[in-house]
Amino acid sequence: MSAKGTFLILRRFRAGDEDLILKTYGVCGISKLYLEEGLLPERGYLGKVEPFNVLNAVYKQSGSMLILKEIIRVQPLSYLTLEDYSSYEWMNAVANFVEKWFFHYDSELFELAVNYLTLRPKNIPTFILRFKLEFLRRMGIYKEEAFKEDIRNIVVSILKEESAIKLERLRLSNSIVKKLEEAIQSHLSLLL
Repeated sequence: MSAKGTFLILRRFRAGDEDLILKTYGVCGISKLYLEEGLLPERGYLGKVEPFNVLNAVYKQSGSMLILKEIIRVQPLSYLTLEDYSSYEWMNAVANFVEKWFFHYDSELFELAVNYLTLRPKNIPTFILRFKLEFLRRMGIYKEEAFKEDIRNIVVSILKEESAIKLERLRLSNSIVKKLEEAIQSHLSLLL
């Protein structure tokens, strides 16, 4: 039985000489999407199944693997990585976090990931922290107490800031970024 779904492509792997496996986040949570003959140029899939693209597709499930039957529509985001290397770094940081912590599908989380992928921040450490903190908040597991007092005010100011321009200007030292990252990681490890 076939179904329709939307998938954010996180990774793409070669499976043999002609086939592809796409690691995705979508209607089935984190899943593997098998694309038969996906590497063959005459099939026309290669530009469509790049990492960071969003697919609306028909698929069927076979065990723990999803089999891609037809691509209905593609929202191409992979071209944004061509702007410069920092764009690739940014999109990869977002995809890595999605791959590690977005276990189950939620339309708000899906939208959050896609929206952040389309940003072009220059201040990547601050924006990736904002992304992670918004994830905690949307999951309902954000707690100020998870952060030590010396960094709690920074967390609150990152989350409350509405202006992207002001977030760009918020420069954090490497030691503060490291403390915040460790606190987020520890909090997620305890709760998820």
